[in-house]
Amino acid sequence: MRVPIDPIPLHAGKIRRLPPDLKEELDQMLTAGRLHSCRQLAKWLGDNGFEISHAAIHKYGQKFERKLQAVRMATEQARIVCEQFDGDDEQMRSALMRLVQTNLFEVLVAVKETEKGGAVEEGATIAPVNLTALARSVSGLARAETEHRKWAERARAGVAEAGRKVEEAREKGLSKDAAEQIKSILMEI
Repeated sequence: MRVPIDPIPLHAGKIRRLPPDLKEELDQMLTAGRLHSCRQLAKWLGDNGFEISHAAIHKYGQKFERKLQAVRMATEQARIVCEQFDGDDEQMRSALMRLVQTNLFEVLVAVKETEKGGAVEEGATIAPVNLTALARSVSGLARAETEHRKWAERARAGVAEAGRKVEEAREKGLSKDAAEQIKSILMEI
């Protein structure tokens, strides 16, 4: 018989208190759809020494599916951004920053709607949001974008300066082919 590990608080759900390997196997079954019935999953867990109701498994499965769907959507969005800006890291980074900012804004709107008693999508829940942490995230994103812009400007200035030095060297006798080769290497940076 398996025994739950200690670090998870007792008020946490029974599924969260499962041993990591068993919980991982349950998550894989939910992801792969190997066992379609919550009753089958409850029996399987019972056979492994953990009595958990099929209702609890159903509730966990719904939350798990929502998280999985969010990961799928984020992966798809990232894939589309990568395809759209193939090879242009600056444009891709900028698009990803906008995507993150949009998602943060949507979280803020959803929180405000629930605070005002507004409707939330059926089955959706809004976890308590630490607005201070969210504000820090937004601030960190803005700071990262500013730092990246400064870095890009310094890099462009450095490449331009190196280009000028190559031209000066060409005027002093560097071959045209060697100068073009150096410039092409600089443009790759």
